[in-house]
Amino acid sequence: MNILSQKKVSMTLENSNSKTVLELLDGRSEELQFTQVAPTQFTVNDSEFSIKSGISVELEIMNVDLEATSQVLWPGQKIRVRGGLQGQGEAMKAVAAIPLGKKIFDGVQGESWLYWHLETPEGTFHNKKPIHMKGTLKSLPPKDATFFSDSVIPLYNDQDELVGTIYGCVQSN
Repeated sequence: MNILSQKKVSMTLENSNSKTVLELLDGRSEELQFTQVAPTQFTVNDSEFSIKSGISVELEIMNVDLEATSQVLWPGQKIRVRGGLQGQGEAMKAVAAIPLGKKIFDGVQGESWLYWHLETPEGTFHNKKPIHMKGTLKSLPPKDATFFSDSVIPLYNDQDELVGTIYGCVQSN
């Protein structure tokens, strides 16, 4: 049963901070602290209702635009992350699962699958496997929420060569 009848709702997340560890193949690494350069645009696409599990709200993350200043790998240089339409050219997916008998402001499970393009002084790196983020959210857009990833994600350069990994991803809105 589709409760939104193909209605799309656009939302904006004005502010977020993220961090991740970037480790290059030569063993050099740095925890990068990112700030949001531009507001993140979301679209709520569809909601599915199940009598057994509740409501599943599907979202598309249209853009991610983050920036950090390297302190270790490239001191003083900017690292930029772009995702969504400005990154790989399509929206990234997210979902909020609202169990039967709960409301979103009670705190519900949220998940997203992120694809990044990291612009570094050594070139642009990208992930082929999504960064799977999980967290608890109490509103849409997810304000006052923190999302974590416990995966190690390989990064590739423009020639499709492995250049390193990212891990320890955390995002706070």
